[in-house]
Amino acid sequence: MTPQQSIAERIWRFPNRMTALADVAKQVFDWMADLPLSSRAKYSTGLAVEEMASNIIKYGYDDEREHQILVRIAATRDLLEISFEDDGHPFDPTKHPSPDIERIVESRRAGGLGIELVRRICEKMIYTRDDSLNRLMLHIRRFEAHDTQLIPML
Repeated sequence: MTPQQSIAERIWRFPNRMTALADVAKQVFDWMADLPLSSRAKYSTGLAVEEMASNIIKYGYDDEREHQILVRIAATRDLLEISFEDDGHPFDPTKHPSPDIERIVESRRAGGLGIELVRRICEKMIYTRDDSLNRLMLHIRRFEAHDTQLIPML
């Protein structure tokens, strides 16, 4: 696929703390509010940011030091490209096995479905490990098949 020109783009850099993620998640939704995106694309993007960044915060580090997480969202004509970058433990979510959903539901324990939810809402999920950095790229369609017209972005 040929890279598409970004129509709207924003970058957030924040510490590996849940309170910081909560602020960023709100900023992501506020930033997308005026963009011509389907409601589903906005919800999916917010969900992906919250799920993937919370996994980085919870499981990416063994120490209590502050580490930086970078999230970049670029809207192109056809999709939203979300990228994450962190210096946590190597972890490839594309290789993470699908959960046993029935067992999770029966256990009535919260959690365990985040990566699978993100996997299902994405058109594409690409992971690379460069030196000491995890890089994850997600593609989410801007519009759904039932959308009948494109909304121009200024």
